[in-house]
Amino acid sequence: MNTGKQVNAMVLVLFLLVIATGAYALWDTTRADSAIDDQQEMTAERGATTFALNCRLCHGDRGQGGVAGGRLPSAPALARDDLQGIENGTFNQDALDSAFKFVMNTVTCGRVGTSMPTWGQSQGGTLSEEQIRQLTILITAREGEFWALAQVHADELDAEATGHSTVQMPDDVFAASGTELIVSNASPFSLEQYIRIEDERLQIIDIPATGQTLVKSIGRTPDRILVSGAGGIEVGAIIRMGGELLQVTAMADEGDLEIVLDEAVSLSADRISVDDAAFFLPDYVIRIDDERIRVIDAVDTGQTLRATVGRAETTITVSGSEGLELGMVIRMGRELLQITELNPAVIEVKRGAADEDGNVTQAASHASGTSILKTGVAEDEEPDTDQTLLEAAGPDATTFIVSGTSGIAEGETFQLGGELVTVESIEPARLRVARGVDGTSAASHPARGDIFEGNLLDVERGVAGSRAASHDEGDPLFMTEVDVERGVGSSSLEEHTKRAEIFLGQRLIVERGVFETEPAEHPNGVLVRDFPVGPDDPERNRGEACGLAIADAPTIIGPTATPAVDAQEVTIVAESIAFDTDTITVEADGRPVIVIMDNQDDAVPHNFAVYTDDTASEQLTSTSIGEICTGVCDNDVQFELPGPGTYYFRCDVHPTIMTGEFIVE
Repeated sequence: MNTGKQVNAMVLVLFLLVIATGAYALWDTTRADSAIDDQQEMTAERGATTFALNCRLCHGDRGQGGVAGGRLPSAPALARDDLQGIENGTFNQDALDSAFKFVMNTVTCGRVGTSMPTWGQSQGGTLSEEQIRQLTILITAREGEFWALAQVHADELDAEATGHSTVQMPDDVFAASGTELIVSNASPFSLEQYIRIEDERLQIIDIPATGQTLVKSIGRTPDRILVSGAGGIEVGAIIRMGGELLQVTAMADEGDLEIVLDEAVSLSADRISVDDAAFFLPDYVIRIDDERIRVIDAVDTGQTLRATVGRAETTITVSGSEGLELGMVIRMGRELLQITELNPAVIEVKRGAADEDGNVTQAASHASGTSILKTGVAEDEEPDTDQTLLEAAGPDATTFIVSGTSGIAEGETFQLGGELVTVESIEPARLRVARGVDGTSAASHPARGDIFEGNLLDVERGVAGSRAASHDEGDPLFMTEVDVERGVGSSSLEEHTKRAEIFLGQRLIVERGVFETEPAEHPNGVLVRDFPVGPDDPERNRGEACGLAIADAPTIIGPTATPAVDAQEVTIVAESIAFDTDTITVEADGRPVIVIMDNQDDAVPHNFAVYTDDTASEQLTSTSIGEICTGVCDNDVQFELPGPGTYYFRCDVHPTIMTGEFIVE
């Protein structure tokens, strides 16, 4: 190749290299900007997650404020121009920097005098500094570009809370005037819960139920169930237990419980005795021959076990002996026991105790049945222990036989008539019993377990249009039996336990357009989300956690709490080792006070603290001595005044020479 061609080739290569380098530079700048944008969005995404988990219950799902967001009314909007660096409609970087610092400090320390709590871990909160930075980027982003991310996370949380249930109306739409809402799965919902469909907010005021419960647990396969009664259930109806829908195909009161009367029943009896009374719960409807009977409850003796009883124990301690008799058959769980020996409760007392004024009461005679009353109880409390003397006691007696010991404790003073006595010791009631009578099995029984009177049930006779009749010992008991088609619609088969409530399909009765929203039409398939509400009466931030510092450490320890609205603000200048005034005066009008300490010295650190007296025995600036401020800087100290008077301020770095009076008038 000749020299000319070589030169031309080199020039071409150089030219192409310059073009490529320029193109790369332009592309690299774009790539860098794109990377920054991606990083910013990722950070805001994390902030949006934190916001949805911690902030929205006060400020609204997307920072629109407590009122607009249907949450805490006093919570301000966060999606606003001044927090995005906008002044008079124009972006200003200095304003954004100031807003960024303001938000960081506010989230870290809260806002004194308001419901905004302290969130920073450095101040005892739950959020790390990085989490607070991410939140701040979300809040201060230009034109609120990331608030949609916060709404997405809120939507996800609220949809999960309702199991992603959707509107499923027979007419394909939930009309704006409708109050009965049918959903794909009503099981996650509860009474008085607030929910959201699109932009409308609603409250559940009723979940229609049959009034019946499942009598025996079932698995996923049985298509015949026993229920507590027939009321509210019809053939062809869709019923729900948990999240499963079942269609009723047949009903009859032929469900044989394999339980029988163990005593004959007269026409007028309001109690019946069966061989397994533990099976029944209040409001169960049973059939004996042609009569239907509603169970009111098992017959309770009013006594309970004081301690756990094993299978072999024949001596048991109970809460009392009233209502129990020698030879009586009692029931605990499914086991029947017969009382063979009964020892009532006994208390040893000191007679004639003094009243609250120190006046000694006079020992007196007390008749059987005298009530034992508590002393020193509040006006709205019930003084009766529900215990009485079982036997009369003379003025010299120190041993009382009582109906029971519940509500009576050693060392406490009680009233009998006009006398006060102090209990010195307690001997609980004891029973000796024969175990597992009438063919029942001995079992363990827990402390505080109820003691029932045999197998007796209090009942209401001749219900559901039937007539009371006499019945013989051994007559069988029946309950309502329902044939069902399992797992109808899109519901899944589930296991259900005894006492499971039976509802009418997937129906919810709702109040429309709550929290300043308007009722609207919603098509089938739209998600029905939870709408968690904010705190009713949140605690107010008193600024006690922020600005902690050590007097001899000339470094700023942390941020200060954001000022409360309508606070009184005063400024004091520190220069060299002196304040510019020795007197500060504010009004005693209940507003919190903000003192801005302006330190004009580059080398000397100062702080500002207010105390109740000149010995600094009690500080008004929370638990803090104020932030130490070094260099040319402003430092806020915020606190609330206890009332009119003269208080004292000082710099805790120079406590003997930088002092003054703080006058509240």
